[in-house]
Amino acid sequence: MKLTTSPTPPRRHRPWAVVLSPLAAALLAACTGIIGSEDDAPNGPDVPPSTPTDFNCDPNAVPDALPLRRLSDTQYRNTLRDLVAYALPAESTAVMAEIEFQTAQLVADVAANDGGDQRYAKFSRLDQTVQQSHIDTGYYAAEAVGAALTNDPARIATAIGDCATDADPGNDDTCLDDFVRRFGERVLRRPITDEDVTFYREPAGSAPFEAADYADVIALLLNAPHFRYFVEHGQGGFDDDAVAPLEAYELASRLSYHFWQTMPDDALFAAARSGELLSEDGYQAQVERIFNDPRTTASLETFFGQWLQNSTLEPLDSRVGSPAFDTMRGTFTPTPTLREEMWQEVVDSATYYTEQGGSFEDFFRSDRSFAKTPELASIYGVEPWTSGEPPAMDDPARAGLITRAAYLATGSANTRPVMKGVFLRRAILCDPIPPPPPEAENVEIELPEDASTREYVDALTGGGSCGSCHTPLINPLGFATENFDALGRKRDVQVLIDPATGDVIGEAELDTEVVPLVDTTDPRTAADAVELTEQILESPKPYACFTRQYFRYTFGRLEDLDRDACVLADVKRSLDEGASLSEVLRTVALSDGFKQRSFDTP
Repeated sequence: MKLTTSPTPPRRHRPWAVVLSPLAAALLAACTGIIGSEDDAPNGPDVPPSTPTDFNCDPNAVPDALPLRRLSDTQYRNTLRDLVAYALPAESTAVMAEIEFQTAQLVADVAANDGGDQRYAKFSRLDQTVQQSHIDTGYYAAEAVGAALTNDPARIATAIGDCATDADPGNDDTCLDDFVRRFGERVLRRPITDEDVTFYREPAGSAPFEAADYADVIALLLNAPHFRYFVEHGQGGFDDDAVAPLEAYELASRLSYHFWQTMPDDALFAAARSGELLSEDGYQAQVERIFNDPRTTASLETFFGQWLQNSTLEPLDSRVGSPAFDTMRGTFTPTPTLREEMWQEVVDSATYYTEQGGSFEDFFRSDRSFAKTPELASIYGVEPWTSGEPPAMDDPARAGLITRAAYLATGSANTRPVMKGVFLRRAILCDPIPPPPPEAENVEIELPEDASTREYVDALTGGGSCGSCHTPLINPLGFATENFDALGRKRDVQVLIDPATGDVIGEAELDTEVVPLVDTTDPRTAADAVELTEQILESPKPYACFTRQYFRYTFGRLEDLDRDACVLADVKRSLDEGASLSEVLRTVALSDGFKQRSFDTP
């Protein structure tokens, strides 16, 4: 009898061919991206090599020169918001509403990963295809900000100064010069020179000035390359050295945009202006202050969300009304927001342990529920989390991260072991997975009436050329959590459902014992997700993988395992020593690689 995962209803006991149904296509397309050479694999050419887990720092290695990075769409909006708040504190909300049309035109930056399956472990990387759109949109947004800050005398007096609206035309030049120096320092995020003042005030012409003149000066500042990009020269400028320490304002921007996704605040500007930021104690104090600021939480949520979001999870209400899904869900009716609630629960878990001083292991094996809604909390059998210590999930089968609903639910009537396995292999272990072979689109399989999803997936992917990838690397990681259904609820058997009628046609035993090959030379079995979690945490892979994911988030590019090894080694060392997540996440800002720029290219 056909399971709900099968593409077309087969006749009883008849061998049948699968020609890439949507499910089969998803299963077979799961193998994507190669890193390294298969010839180097410890288990032979059929098993791809494991990801590197040691980063050997060579102090003489020079990292790749960073390209001229543009502010991301998030950073741009946040910076505009904070500049408006600096200029017009009492009216900043109104001004942002006035320019909403222009800022809404910004195209979201593209999320990418290491070139493999684009659904997993992504980070924001600026894409040239949206570059021109940002430049065009920024031009109109700058004009709109200038107009909004100067559209009445009261706003001009607040933003530019009382001297801009008094009856004395003799002080207009000094008034405008002072504004360019004061506002320009924040816009350009560097000291303002006399030449800057001369250049940026030029659109205003000669005194006396009108509102439009001030607006033009503001618009020109907001179109400056130093505003739209991270322009870094380093101390001493372009000399013969391949690496140069960042100067104070550049360092201030690195810190604020990494942890806050916006420009430096008054205290950070003051530390840069005085040179205090360049001292070891001054820098350490600013890192501590910035990290403990509430604004850092939003940035950490972005990192954890990009790294851990399971984008293969379909909307959980999309199949309500279909026979098989309705039978599977029973009296539970998922809402349109449940998928986002599942994603958010993972992020909330990560930020909770970060803020509470928990370690990576505490986060990974946590048995606490961070579900804030009754709907998601009911899947875990707990009350919603509102404040304080999150409620414990009493079921011992809940093995932390890999048994959170976001990684078990599918949006369909059946579980998807392959998708679960690919997520763990790529996002948590950073292991390469080869692409599917050309002949993968046609697979002959034969199933008995009471076949489980595990048996179906094994039959479809376990043989031939597909098996060399799925059998050792992917399927076992997914099979270990088959004691949870397609909504993430614990189950003792798999209920077999006729997809056409929704009738229950039988039950299949669950088998969660696997040889996960977390490390490809480790032959141990894992009885279930609990033992799999322990094997993952005993391996150096998740710590090395976390390190690489955080590097990508920090620098907006892929790591070079040789040239970036010193930064990677600093972060990995803190993880290996069991440091709290908050310490680990600060480590990157304390590394030499964060505080300098490179002029070298490959």
